[in-house]
Amino acid sequence: MTRLPSIDHVLALRLAPFYIALFMIVGLQLPFWPVWLTHKGLTGEEIGIVLSMPLWMKILFTPLIAGLADHFGRRRIPLVVMSALCLGLFQFYFFASGFWQILVISLSIGIFFSSFSALGDNLVLTLARSHKIDYARIRLWGSISFILAAAWGGQIFAGSTADIIPVVILGAYLALFLSCLLLPEIKPAPTAHRKTGIWELLLVPEFAGFLIAAGLIQASHAVLYSTGTLQWQNQGISDRIIGFLWAEGVIVEIILFAFARYIFRSFSPAQLLLLGATAGLIRWSFMGFSPGITVLAFTQALHGVTFAAAHLGAMHFISEKIPVEVSGRAQGLYSAVSLGVIMGGGLFISGYLYENFGTGAYFFMAASCLASLLIIPFLLRKSGQFLY
Repeated sequence: MTRLPSIDHVLALRLAPFYIALFMIVGLQLPFWPVWLTHKGLTGEEIGIVLSMPLWMKILFTPLIAGLADHFGRRRIPLVVMSALCLGLFQFYFFASGFWQILVISLSIGIFFSSFSALGDNLVLTLARSHKIDYARIRLWGSISFILAAAWGGQIFAGSTADIIPVVILGAYLALFLSCLLLPEIKPAPTAHRKTGIWELLLVPEFAGFLIAAGLIQASHAVLYSTGTLQWQNQGISDRIIGFLWAEGVIVEIILFAFARYIFRSFSPAQLLLLGATAGLIRWSFMGFSPGITVLAFTQALHGVTFAAAHLGAMHFISEKIPVEVSGRAQGLYSAVSLGVIMGGGLFISGYLYENFGTGAYFFMAASCLASLLIIPFLLRKSGQFLY
């Protein structure tokens, strides 16, 4: 007799395509969108402004959009509407010419696209409260999609004109819209918890400490993200080895997500953040000494902890410590403050640090993790939900 799939298994199958499509867009845009912008005649400075738009939109609009999702108690409908708007707005790129037109389109799309990760993560984590859904195993499909999209895009775009780039990315936006239609809807049951506004949430010491600690860990990757390839090229490392080093970090991340439920079963959210900050202190301290390929292979393997473990710690902190009625706001604030303001600040100063200190810039990234380690003990002393 054939055994029918469980409700939890069906839910997971409906959630995974969302991350596949979302990170397909990122995996195609991150390496190849600057090529199309150059093709359209934008200067390096103008390209930097256009590419920074999603970050600023995340800071400005994600808490507001997440707050509205909390107010109406819905996640799927906002994601469907936002994906439809992004799909429609992206098509204006085919008629755009010049910096200002492209900037306006990028701003418009960034308002909505910057909130997908926050609302999507919150949808999965909210379902995980009442179903046997493993967030890490669903999220890993995003990492797989990212690395495959970047490799696949390189094959497609090789030998082709830059005009094909927006066509392929438009297909990824269509996939995102269709995946959002597949998502289940949630309607949290009313509880005794009162609704809490964004500013009230920020004034809760434990939550504010969490935002800063998690943000400092993620911001510690800024020098690697912005100048890591340049540093390795200056060391005489071949592009082929550099490509392997980048791929290694994502592959370890995927493996860790796949087995997180077994590896981190006994870890609390704050302990996961502690693990991520400690690994970051070690990783960036080594990187500051311009190590050779053997040590770099070790430090890149630590990406599974400095990013993935810290990210899981942040997600579970919100899921376990925040009432469901305000979890959207909390997710939006994590996206805006930790991944927006703090991470954005790290990226902003990373170029200056590298120009003035060379690989010594990584010691500042180690200091960022050390600062996080000073905050995390405060979080370790807290248990249970703290918003009532």
